[in-house]
Amino acid sequence: MHSAPLTGAPARSATPLYVCDLDGTLLRPDATLSAYARAGLNRLLDAGVPLTIASARSAVAMRSLLAGVRLRLPVIELNGAFLSDLSSGRHLAQWTLDGRTAAAVMSALAEFGTEPVITSWDPVRGRDHVTYGPRRNEGTAWYVEEKRAYGDPRLRPADDVAAATEGDAIATVTAFVPDSRAPRLAARLEAVAGDTALVLAAANAYVPGWTEVQVAHAGAEKGAAVRHLVDVTGLGGARVTVCGDHLNDLPMFAVADRSVAPANAHPRVRDLATVVVGPNSDDGVVRFLLTEQTTDPAPPGQEAATQCSA
Repeated sequence: MHSAPLTGAPARSATPLYVCDLDGTLLRPDATLSAYARAGLNRLLDAGVPLTIASARSAVAMRSLLAGVRLRLPVIELNGAFLSDLSSGRHLAQWTLDGRTAAAVMSALAEFGTEPVITSWDPVRGRDHVTYGPRRNEGTAWYVEEKRAYGDPRLRPADDVAAATEGDAIATVTAFVPDSRAPRLAARLEAVAGDTALVLAAANAYVPGWTEVQVAHAGAEKGAAVRHLVDVTGLGGARVTVCGDHLNDLPMFAVADRSVAPANAHPRVRDLATVVVGPNSDDGVVRFLLTEQTTDPAPPGQEAATQCSA
C-alpha cells in the first residue's frame, strides 16, 4: 500500500526537493561517480536546487564517493537508520534495533553458521563502528575491504562481535550467504525478529553469487526517513522527487510526489516509477535532473564527458 504523497497535488511552482540513491542510480556500475555526474550535481546545488542522498551506504562512504559534491542538506544513511549531517557525521535522528531483537538475530545467524558485520553507534564515546569477526567469507571480505580501501575509521575487528558491540545502539546486522541459502536465512530472521525489524535480502552486484542479508529497525526505511528529512529541513511545501533503482528504494517511492528510476533498475522499481530515464552507465538520472532544472544537460566543461562509457 502506498502512503500519501508528501505534498498532495502541488502547483508547478512548488519548491522541488530531490532525494537520490547512490548504487545503481547516481553511481556507475563500477561504483564510482563520473566526472559528468559530479559536475552536474554541483551545477544543481550551486543553483540552489535542494538535493540530497538516501543510501544503504554510510555517511563515511558518501564523503569518499561524493568528494567535491557540495551537498548541504542532511543525508539518509544505512537505508534510513540514520539521518545525518554529511560533513561531520553527526546523527540528527536514528532508528536502531532494541537489544532483545539484536541478540535474537545474532543467535539465529550463529545457528546458521554465519558471522555478521554489525554497524553501531557508541553513545558513550560518540563513535560509529563497523565491527567484524575473524570468520570472513567472500562477501564479508569484500564488505570489509571496500571500507578499508577508503580509510573507513569505523572498522573494528573483534574476536567476539556480539561482546564488542554490547551497549552500542545497533543500526544494522549484515551477513553474506550464497544466493541459494539466502531465502531460508531471510525467512528465519523474519521469524525471530517479528515486526520489530526489517529484513532485506538482495544479490550483491559487486560479489556475484553472494546475497547480502541485512536486519534493521522496522522504522529504518527510506520512506520514513524522507518524511523526517522534510520535517527537519523545513521543506514541508516542497514537491518531492526521489530517484532509485532497487527494492529498498520503494518505501521512498511510496511517499514521494514523483519517482524516477534508471533503465537498469529492478523490474518492479521500473514498473512503479513515474519516470524511467537512461541507465546509470550513462548518468541517466543526472541528465534528467539537469534537463529538468536547466536549459543545458551538459555541465560546464563536461560536454565531452557525455560520450564517456562506464
